[in-house]
Amino acid sequence: MSLSNQARTIPRLHLIGTLVVVVVLTLALGSFFSWQYIEAHRASISRLEQVVTRQVEARLDAEMASALAYLEFTRSRTEDTLRRAVVEPVDAAMQIVEAIHARESGQRPDAEIQRLIIEALRPVRFFDGRGYYFIDDMSGRFVLLPTAPQFEGQLLPDNRDDTGHYIMRGLIEAARKPRGEGFSRYRWYRPDDPSRMADKLAYVRYFPPYDWLIGTGDYTYEWEARLQQEAIARLRSIRFGESGYIGMIDAEGRSLLSPSAPELEGKHYSELPPAQAAALKTLFSKAREGGGLVRYQWPNPATGQLATKLARVETAQPWGWVLVAAVFEDELHGALADERQSYEAASGPRVHGLLLAMGLALSIALLGSWLFSRWSGRLFKRYHDENQAQRLALQVQAESLRESEDKLATILDSVEAYIYIKDRDYRYLYANRRVCELFGRELEGVVGKSDEDFFDMQTAANLRKNDTPVIEQGERVALEEVNTTLDGKVERAFLSIKLPLRREDGTVYALCGISTDITQRKAMEEEIRHLAFYDPLTDLPNRRLLIDRLQQMIAQGARTAQHGALLFIDLDNFKTLNDTLGHDQGDALLVQVAHRLRACVREEDTVARIGGDEFVVMLGSLGLQAAEAASRARAVGEKILDGLGQPYGLQGRAHFSTPSIGVTVFAGRGLRVDELLKQADLAMYEAKAAGRNTLCFFDPEMQAALTARSMLESDLRLGLSLGQFMLHYQAQVDEGGALVGAEVLLRWQHPVRGLVSPLDFIPLAEETGLILPLGAWVLDEACAQLGRWRADARTSALTLSVNVSARQFHQPGFVDLVIAALERHGVDGCLLKLELTESLLLDDVDDTIAKMSALKARGVGFSLDDFGTGYSSLAYLKRLPLDQLKIDRSFVRDLLTDPNDAEIARAIITMADSLGLSVIAEGVETEAQRACLANQGCHAYQGYLFGRPGPVELLWEQLVPKA
Repeated sequence: MSLSNQARTIPRLHLIGTLVVVVVLTLALGSFFSWQYIEAHRASISRLEQVVTRQVEARLDAEMASALAYLEFTRSRTEDTLRRAVVEPVDAAMQIVEAIHARESGQRPDAEIQRLIIEALRPVRFFDGRGYYFIDDMSGRFVLLPTAPQFEGQLLPDNRDDTGHYIMRGLIEAARKPRGEGFSRYRWYRPDDPSRMADKLAYVRYFPPYDWLIGTGDYTYEWEARLQQEAIARLRSIRFGESGYIGMIDAEGRSLLSPSAPELEGKHYSELPPAQAAALKTLFSKAREGGGLVRYQWPNPATGQLATKLARVETAQPWGWVLVAAVFEDELHGALADERQSYEAASGPRVHGLLLAMGLALSIALLGSWLFSRWSGRLFKRYHDENQAQRLALQVQAESLRESEDKLATILDSVEAYIYIKDRDYRYLYANRRVCELFGRELEGVVGKSDEDFFDMQTAANLRKNDTPVIEQGERVALEEVNTTLDGKVERAFLSIKLPLRREDGTVYALCGISTDITQRKAMEEEIRHLAFYDPLTDLPNRRLLIDRLQQMIAQGARTAQHGALLFIDLDNFKTLNDTLGHDQGDALLVQVAHRLRACVREEDTVARIGGDEFVVMLGSLGLQAAEAASRARAVGEKILDGLGQPYGLQGRAHFSTPSIGVTVFAGRGLRVDELLKQADLAMYEAKAAGRNTLCFFDPEMQAALTARSMLESDLRLGLSLGQFMLHYQAQVDEGGALVGAEVLLRWQHPVRGLVSPLDFIPLAEETGLILPLGAWVLDEACAQLGRWRADARTSALTLSVNVSARQFHQPGFVDLVIAALERHGVDGCLLKLELTESLLLDDVDDTIAKMSALKARGVGFSLDDFGTGYSSLAYLKRLPLDQLKIDRSFVRDLLTDPNDAEIARAIITMADSLGLSVIAEGVETEAQRACLANQGCHAYQGYLFGRPGPVELLWEQLVPKA
């Protein structure tokens, strides 16, 4: 082949080769750049989706945790709220009862005063009509029960609820506790369903004058339901983002809370439209599986169309509520949708441009190959032009990527979290809109700065300490931070999550932080803590905080031997102020009292309000000696007396109020908080008894007397159950000394105390109500003895006299009790004589006459005991069906030496004779006394002259007549 032919062939081959290479390279480069662009955009969208999804999930988790914490706090308040609610009406009732008793005592009989009290409390209602007052005596008898008046007067100490709990016993036990602690739990019939019982909490207080317990109570489910409604109302107000809110479903599948569709609330998901029913069923099923994240379809209020929502589902125990924190995904992924739409809109023109560029490149390559042999310079020029075109295409792609980054920044700026990036020198590389707003600068003014430029030194040092593990060790850190601005004026709390950013080789080159502002949540937590430990009216520590500080002081005193003191302060006649000026003025007085108490003590001392008008001052570091501590405590107490005794301004007028203060001084180990409060309370009541507006210290003898009385009461109850009581008999003789009967006398043979005097245990039995079972036992034993005597001709005509107390006589079933004892032992009623006191007869004379007449019809006789020592009146003597008057031993003792006693005895005998009554004298110890009484017309006697009280066997000695 000639050179010329080769010269032609080579250009042709070069043209063909160049064409093939250009075509292949053009197609390859076009495909590669298209693939690279698509993959870069897809990776960018994927990263953005992950960031947004994590932020959404974290926000839902935070909202759910906050809602669950609020529900748990609300549930925990149920019992404390109910306790505070039931104490106030009972304290008010006690004030009413004490006022009536104080006003009427000595003016009316006790029975009438009791009726006044009962009728005053019977109509009172509260707690939406459910609350009422009840009164029981300490033996288990219903005195006032407005909801079931048919039980009033019945003795039911063993009534139980449906769990077997003894209701009455629990109330009696609670009444024995100190004031403010007399709570009792039991179950009682629901007002809306009388066939079912529900848990109820009652508060009672003991009323000593009548041995009553007075109280009220309410159902715990009512208060729990009230707090549930408060919780629902609180959660209804929660919003986050544009569409985020909290929803709730109850344990049976009913919608409790649906802020976006309130009309669905109260309906079961099976009763809802199909879309809502399917959504609630999905949420309910997810909760039964243990909760978690779930997606479901829900109508979008903005469009009316179904849209996807992302929700965190959890179950709140023990109510079984299903909590749903939900947000529309459309709201959160709007930026992603815009990015995708922009990409799809630009993809068509980009493909056309790419094809045009490829065609142009092919044309240029062909033309260059054709002209290469003729003009190689133009070939290089065309090559340069082609290379420049490719560079321009790369610049277009780079600009597109920058636009994508700008859109990502826009998305990060739209979220509420604070997002930032710091380099290894702890300087900001990036900050989103929220961070810039926090610092009050544009992004350019933040980048390159450190925390020292925006926060105070302490905050900057703390942030540096928290950032160091992330940057130096590559750790993930999640913690709470409290940041203060550089000027110290603004302080905010954040929940921060800090992550390391790594290069391909694993080294950390930066820190990425995401912080959420929790300032409001922390403020709410502090408010909740304040409500739990401080009195809302006076802002003083409440009982809970007082007890905590007192326990700390006791522990500190055990280490340092320092003495402390408690001052229990009660305002005198505070109820009168409430009744006359109103409770709002009473509250105003309490606030002023709180201010004055604070001014009377040191900064380290504690002033607390524990309820009503009761305050407690706790003093510490009073010295190593008890006398010194008492002197300092007295000085503070007198300062308080003077401060609280100054006039108060109420309604533009001067009002005077005084306190009564009880003080107890303490130090050392082994002290109990409740015991110290009880000691101060006892001392306060001593101050009340001393005339008010004074100060009294706790006396250990006072506590010892109360303890001894409590132990005697316990022994008395145990002795009754173990049969430690016995009957002694003292002979009653006629004028010839022949035995005609005996008086029954109760004796207590205690295994440790020995023979206990009736003067010690009879008054206590009267006060506690144990006189009722004791009296019933004595009556039954006396009738049993008469039954045994009936079988012997020598004793079949003997009578027995039994003393009857006023409380025993006035019990509703007394007549039936006596008749049942007579019938049980087959005894003729004429052999039984009941001895009554004059004070007993004065209480409800008509009822007394009715009962005496009923027993008189069965042959039972009546003797008026200790006649002449009390209120003796011919008016009631003429009306009463008595058989005998008994001359008291006080007149017989000095009969021979005191003319007045002799005249009184003669007058009693003469009056009895005129009324047709027999007479017997007790306490006859000498023959001269018997002879004097016989001369005056008294022919029946009882006393040591004829025999001392003793077992029944000693009476046989009286069968031999005495000369």
